[in-house]
Amino acid sequence: MRKLARCSRGSVAFATVIALVPLIGFVALGAEAGSWYVTKQNAQNAADAAAYSGGLSLACSLSTAGTDCDVSQDYIYRGKQLAAQNKFCNSTGDPVYPGSTCGTPQLNTTQTVSIDRGIYSAGAWTSSGSGNFVIATVAQQQPGYLAQILGMSTVNIRASAIVQIQDPKPVCAFGLGPGADALTIGGSSVITGSGCAMMSNTNVKYNGTPDFSGSGWAVNAVDGCKAPSGHCALDDAGYNYNMLPAKNPLSVLDTKSFNSRSSPLTSPCGGRVNNNQTCSLTPNSGTGEVYGNLTVNSGGTLNLAPGTYFFYNATINFGGTVTGTGVTLVLLGSDTSLTISGGTVNLSAPTTNTFDSDLNGVLIDDHARNDANPNKIAVTISGSNTSTLGGAMYFPYANVTYGGTAQSSNTSCTEVIAASLTISGNTYLSSSGCTANTLGKTKVIAMVR
Repeated sequence: MRKLARCSRGSVAFATVIALVPLIGFVALGAEAGSWYVTKQNAQNAADAAAYSGGLSLACSLSTAGTDCDVSQDYIYRGKQLAAQNKFCNSTGDPVYPGSTCGTPQLNTTQTVSIDRGIYSAGAWTSSGSGNFVIATVAQQQPGYLAQILGMSTVNIRASAIVQIQDPKPVCAFGLGPGADALTIGGSSVITGSGCAMMSNTNVKYNGTPDFSGSGWAVNAVDGCKAPSGHCALDDAGYNYNMLPAKNPLSVLDTKSFNSRSSPLTSPCGGRVNNNQTCSLTPNSGTGEVYGNLTVNSGGTLNLAPGTYFFYNATINFGGTVTGTGVTLVLLGSDTSLTISGGTVNLSAPTTNTFDSDLNGVLIDDHARNDANPNKIAVTISGSNTSTLGGAMYFPYANVTYGGTAQSSNTSCTEVIAASLTISGNTYLSSSGCTANTLGKTKVIAMVR
């Protein structure tokens, strides 16, 4: 009996079992904490996606009228939709969002998702219903299991993200595409104006390094930059070659019924204004007719009365003096060309177009189109600093070479939208003073927290 009492065999094993109990507990608690970390990472992914999606939607709504942005739902809906697609949904009160992967929540587990707009400055968020910032906050409250021994009956896991719509800058030179090199900028160009965005919905191509006069300029492209040698990095203008596509603000003009006008065809000014001749032309928008070929040679003068002018299958060449305030030129057909070179051409668009309000602020609406030979629709505008073109110039199917004009005395606005746009030589461009319906905007969504 005394031997048995003094026997120590098995005591080590017993002590080991006693020691393993808290060790196993701590290991299990560590595993539970690890699950919290995974949930936290998933929550952060959902918040990032929700904030970015909400920011995109808000940027879309900040664009001007006439864009083809999807504004069927607001930024709050789009943010919550992306959170739902990443398995985070409000436990009550929200609809089932398309593509949701939330499923049935675990027992005693609730989730909240909020999307807000406001101002983020110096690390502080201010909700305002305005501003260019969107915050997404997702949270999950779940029961603590082993954590209860530490007094944690519930665990709250939260993540948030803030994006900024950075400087949704109005676009004054816009290459729509399709196809490569929708925007080309010449190496000898000196670009002056208000400091606005030059945008390509494909890529931008440099034939050298341009000079930008003043501040606020930006060159943006969706598909990158091409240059013969290192010209993509600009010193005097911001640039972003991985942009979201900008929306075409004048796409509403692509489906206008007046694009089908083709007759009766009349010859304006006899088709030609020669040296020492002067012709005064009146609008034909109300007559139903269309004008044909028109050349203004050096020394000739053409005066355009205010209003809207339709040309069909016309070769238009302005090389003399051409003046007109409050005018819109509409070019139609499959064999139309426009050349402005030399001379003194001073034209400005009407702020309010009495023929069609969708032409407000539009100086040239070129809907000439030749699908069999797209290169046939060509536009060359290369005047001098004595020529001014004020307003929006829209060439959705044309290859445009543009340069050599100064600010109009009637407006500071000069913008060009084309299928492909080549800036050649010294050029004036400005979004200042343009009517809202003509201006597209860039969209830069930056994660700031």
